[in-house]
Amino acid sequence: MKLLKFLPLIIFLIVSIFLYNKIKYQKELEPLSSALIEKKFPSLKIKSLDNNDNINDFIKNKFVIINIFASWCAPCRIEHEVLKSFSEEYTIVGLAYKDSIENIESFLLELGNPYKKVFYDFSGKESINLGLYGVPETFFVNEDSKILYKHVGPINKMEFKKIISGIIH
Repeated sequence: MKLLKFLPLIIFLIVSIFLYNKIKYQKELEPLSSALIEKKFPSLKIKSLDNNDNINDFIKNKFVIINIFASWCAPCRIEHEVLKSFSEEYTIVGLAYKDSIENIESFLLELGNPYKKVFYDFSGKESINLGLYGVPETFFVNEDSKILYKHVGPINKMEFKKIISGIIH
């Protein structure tokens, strides 16, 4: 009878030890992959903010970095400085996700514009064709419109340089 009194404590300790070991010996999380890696950039019905260019026509025959962002996204604000620091060297294209023109323009006016061209996906449906997990995400696309790499989440300078050095030989 006395043992039953301590049963919840014993169960708690066993579960705690199990969870502690799971956390302590957890392997580093692997990056999320994409089924589109090494495949052609999908045909999307996404237009630019300034003159209704199509994104597929704009990225054709050039190495581009496509950054999916939103003005309401806090991590997008964090990575924005990183994108600005590489915008002189690389063609970075912005794709605004589920946002309004007014908010996109305010966001870029406030933080600066690292993008050669900004496209929009107001409904978010076209971004789903890219396998979007959430904003921000960044795609590295070669001159043949083939997706070389997809980075999920905010990117920092070290990650950016590592990705570039790994895909540009």
